[in-house]
Amino acid sequence: MEWCAFELHPGIPPEGMAVPWDPEKMAQARANFERMARDAGLEFCERTHWYNSDLAHEATAWAREHDAEDPFHRAIFRAYFVQNRNIGAPDVLAEIATALGLDAADLRAALADRRYRDRVVAQYQEAREIGVTAVPTFVAEGYAIVGAQPYDVFRRLMAAAGQAPRATQGSE
Repeated sequence: MEWCAFELHPGIPPEGMAVPWDPEKMAQARANFERMARDAGLEFCERTHWYNSDLAHEATAWAREHDAEDPFHRAIFRAYFVQNRNIGAPDVLAEIATALGLDAADLRAALADRRYRDRVVAQYQEAREIGVTAVPTFVAEGYAIVGAQPYDVFRRLMAAAGQAPRATQGSE
């Protein structure tokens, strides 16, 4: 699996912004999200803000070069969905790096000089070109599924992409 950047809400300022939905839509979206999170056994918090993810994507590209992409990405998810933190803030990203035993000063330098900006912009463009409009979107060999889906949907995606099923835990 390869993580790719996608700009879900372009134009959000660095400090973030309140979710611009009316209270009814917000309550419905929150109820749906909370139900799915509970069903999956995931932690979550009540989020009231959207944050600009550009620097988080750049930091993830940096983490990839330090063999820490997956744990870094998961820590960003936790910061955003569980702790309601601004994942576009260099201080938050540096704290994540430190917690993972990575060089926070090097990450800060990479973010300050926008070392990974071109790579992230190229991923945004690729996502637009293949028609991604929401997250998560899973793409395999020209097929795609969008959103949280049951495991069987992923099995069908991989079968359509010509991949043999892996042994499931307990059947080995």
